Amino acid sequence: MTSQTSGTPRCRMATVAGLVLLAAPLPVAAAPFCVQTEAIPPQCIYFDARSCNDRAHEMGGTCSVNAEEAHISVGLGHYCLFTSAQVSACIYPERDACDAEAKHQHGVCVAAPNATESPAPDPYRDVRPLTVGGD
Repeated sequence: MTSQTSGTPRCRMATVAGLVLLAAPLPVAAAPFCVQTEAIPPQCIYFDARSCNDRAHEMGGTCSVNAEEAHISVGLGHYCLFTSAQVSACIYPERDACDAEAKHQHGVCVAAPNATESPAPDPYRDVRPLTVGGD
């Protein structure tokens, strides 16, 4: 009886190479939501705003948007609602209104990118009739 080897050297090399490829870490896409606190830098590992908000609450931190992964459209407001579907609505002039809607939609409220300090003045304010407090 002759003993057989488990394969030719070429076959063994291919097997080893295959095992190395399986053991190598796969590239992971960066997540659009980050938890951060005063003590730790942003941990951008959340793909769902609700999970991010829950973890931020547990840690005493905040959930923010990863600017490198998420695109926030510029709008009229100073604050933007950003949802897990990666849809942004920059229509909120005040943080409180944005935070309330973010809580309702399980999203995140962030400062609008490139927002001007204040909205442009209304060019028709002097000619528009008053609609509140009428006689």
